[in-house]
Amino acid sequence: MGREYHFHREHAGFSVTAGVRLGGHRELELLVDGKEVAAVRVDGHRAQVCTLTTVLATDPPRPIAVRVSLPGRFNGDPACELLADGADGGGLAMPASDIPRRARLTEASWYG
Repeated sequence: MGREYHFHREHAGFSVTAGVRLGGHRELELLVDGKEVAAVRVDGHRAQVCTLTTVLATDPPRPIAVRVSLPGRFNGDPACELLADGADGGGLAMPASDIPRRARLTEASWYG
């Protein structure tokens, strides 16, 4: 069974969210104002850093990137930071936000 994490930050009038799903396969997604704009599936369970990029619909358009630090198989939780305005070094930390557990079928619902 996998673990899910969401990281969120408001930036330039947009809601930027990164979703991370750990488990048999690692899946990352980037949402801007609730719409998926980038996604990637990562193979392997070693510690690594992945970057998702997009362009915000501002005038002029502004590129952003979200850098996701994935943990190794048994050590820790992922972390995210927002890289904006061409920042190559440290970015803005994206705090983790609580996500509701997905509703699961119960035996009683099979008969209804």
